[in-house]
Amino acid sequence: MKGLLARYLARARAMRFHYLLASLVLLLAVYPYVSAGPTGPAALKVLSSFVLITGVYAVSNQRRQVAIAVLLAIPAFGFGWLYVISGTPVFGSTESIFTLLFYAFTALVGLLRVLGERQITTDTIYGAVSVYLLMGLTWATAYSLVESVSPGSFSSSHPGTAFTFPTFIYYSFVTLATLGYGDITPVTDQARSLAVLETVSGTIYIAVLIARLVAAAGWMPKTGRE
Repeated sequence: MKGLLARYLARARAMRFHYLLASLVLLLAVYPYVSAGPTGPAALKVLSSFVLITGVYAVSNQRRQVAIAVLLAIPAFGFGWLYVISGTPVFGSTESIFTLLFYAFTALVGLLRVLGERQITTDTIYGAVSVYLLMGLTWATAYSLVESVSPGSFSSSHPGTAFTFPTFIYYSFVTLATLGYGDITPVTDQARSLAVLETVSGTIYIAVLIARLVAAAGWMPKTGRE
């Protein structure tokens, strides 16, 4: 029984980024359908809470990393639900700060782990994808925070567009992938600066990731087969 439990735990530890990626894909795939309506904010918060939980588990291989992740995730979780319940803007801004820091920290830890692995596994690949998705959510949170602090930092070609967090998720990934649809435009210097930084970070990440995978292929031991 103990051996079976040990094997299960070892397998779970080897799949840390599997769980994180699943929660990220779930959030990005489902949020357009649950964010509308009176229960939308609560449903979106449930999805983002899964990302917080799986994010903490993804960095749980070192105690210091776990401690930092927990110290960021707990306020993000608590203030997020307080904002959903009360609607107090200060709770929303505080949540955005801690969530931004948590996403950025988790993405950094994931990036270092992906770059540091000599053997490429499925969890390594899932970790690389998770880092990319976390980058998009990090910048989306930053845009949302800037708009809440300085309303009017963004404009839209569609009249009546509400600049909510789901809107900034869309804008963030469009910017990260350098698609540049142009339907949402940064207006202030602060917003434009964030957009430039995201575009550069997305381009550099893809280049570094490809170089890392090529280098890892060169590290693989030869089997005598062509």
